[in-house]
Amino acid sequence: MLTQKDAEIFKGVDTTHPPLHAKLVPGWTPPAPPPAYRHLVAILTPVTLEDGLKTHMWVLDYLDTETATFASEDHEFTVEWPWILGYLPQPGDWDAIGIPNLT
Repeated sequence: MLTQKDAEIFKGVDTTHPPLHAKLVPGWTPPAPPPAYRHLVAILTPVTLEDGLKTHMWVLDYLDTETATFASEDHEFTVEWPWILGYLPQPGDWDAIGIPNLT
């Protein structure tokens, strides 16, 4: 069951399980979240590369919508990249596989 805060970030997100997308790694499903976290989110983060070039990259983390804290602040975990090699997902791609995007 989604709380009101959950519903805000899941608006327009396809929650079909398992997720379906032509560019998704076959068989990929999100791993179990760390304790006290329920929602995997994709965050578009600004980064500066070694050569000084500024760009953006997607980071996957779990969000507690009630406290607005990310699991990476307290836990170490790895989420395998869900997309086939070379594919650059857009915000709608994340929504299509059940992962809200935070841009």
